[in-house]
Amino acid sequence: MHPALLHTHNLLRWVVLLAGVVTLVQALRGLDGTRPYAGTRKVGLLFMSGLHLQLVIGLTLFVVSPFVQGAMANLEVTMADRALRFFIAEHPTMMVAAVVIATVGSIVAKNAADDRARHRKALVFTAVTLLLILAGIPWQRPLMPGMGG
Repeated sequence: MHPALLHTHNLLRWVVLLAGVVTLVQALRGLDGTRPYAGTRKVGLLFMSGLHLQLVIGLTLFVVSPFVQGAMANLEVTMADRALRFFIAEHPTMMVAAVVIATVGSIVAKNAADDRARHRKALVFTAVTLLLILAGIPWQRPLMPGMGG
């Protein structure tokens, strides 16, 4: 179960990143106020849905991973080791924050006064979410699982 979850989590990050970039581009294109927000909202919902799925898979991995179980056995050593601390504390914290910001951003943008304001809010919240995601991705791992380094 663990390898399949890890593989899915690794591959899904590319879908999430792509949806985030498309959302960002759509929001940028709508800043002039001439484009309806509906298209940005649709791709934004795909982005947010992917993030939520990533969160569920990631939390499941956190529970079933032998790596995490081993690291949790001695938190003093884990927190002193930069690489272990990243996977046990920093990665999950940044990703949960990203999901919360994306979710709040979706609600705030949807409730804005007009399409221009919706696009602007979507742009800001999506950019912050993507920055958190990029900071929290374990770039030291293979970019494409099963394809080597």
